[in-house]
Amino acid sequence: MRELLDGSEFSRWINMVKKTIDSSRGDLERGDYNWACFKAQQSAEFAVKALLHGLGLEAYGHSISSLLLKLPRELSPSIIMQEAKTLDKYYVPTRYPNA
Repeated sequence: MRELLDGSEFSRWINMVKKTIDSSRGDLERGDYNWACFKAQQSAEFAVKALLHGLGLEAYGHSISSLLLKLPRELSPSIIMQEAKTLDKYYVPTRYPNA
């Protein structure tokens, strides 16, 4: 397995993950379920991007499942892929009333 190439960039993204998860919890408590779901998707996206940036790999796009495909195989077990595809479905319809 590769070593982290950019620890500071990895940490920046992980900080964003933590803040977004905390914000999602607040949304859930208030009953803002659409935003809680969107932020859950965003947290997972940021987490995968943190790992990609840490490994010095390209990290563009919003599809968690597509981002996972950019990781070395040993870092992306197949069981995670199904969960990623579920979260991908929350990217658009949780933000737009006509989606």
